[in-house]
Amino acid sequence: MAVAPSLSDLLLRMHFHDCFIRGCDGSVLLDSPTNQSEKFAPLNLSLRGFNIINRVKLALENACPSVVSCANIVALVARDVTVATKGPFWEVETGRRDINVSLISDPINLAIGLPPFFANINLLKQSFALRGLNTKDLVVLSGTLMCIFIFHEPFLQIHIFSKVSIKVISFQIVRN
Repeated sequence: MAVAPSLSDLLLRMHFHDCFIRGCDGSVLLDSPTNQSEKFAPLNLSLRGFNIINRVKLALENACPSVVSCANIVALVARDVTVATKGPFWEVETGRRDINVSLISDPINLAIGLPPFFANINLLKQSFALRGLNTKDLVVLSGTLMCIFIFHEPFLQIHIFSKVSIKVISFQIVRN
């Protein structure tokens, strides 16, 4: 990640967005002439690092054409940048195949999409369970993604739920 260490957590987030919808299939990478692919869904507009994935894909295609899928590249890059920034290592099973269908409506589809930002804990647990993930997975991934938002989103809204009321705290991250 000597090229762009600030993208490490964003590449992990891209991997999450790719895998959560229909499995790790590279669909989040697909462009559309009419901007109707997942990449252009409102929940994905803040994804960054596509240029890194494209550079890795180009290098691999030059070395061994049509061998490594984009879905595998996203998974491997997410793991490698996590390790490069002193995060944990995990084995990545390869063999993913790229898909050629990507719909702008998928990320917001309640059955297959990303959990909405307003989801309560029960909806989040249900959404994760539909993908074979448990409450521990939810906590770990939510914590990781919250850190990504804190450090990379220009505006952050944290929703604090209580029995009395819902308080919304907003603050702006000042960038140099």
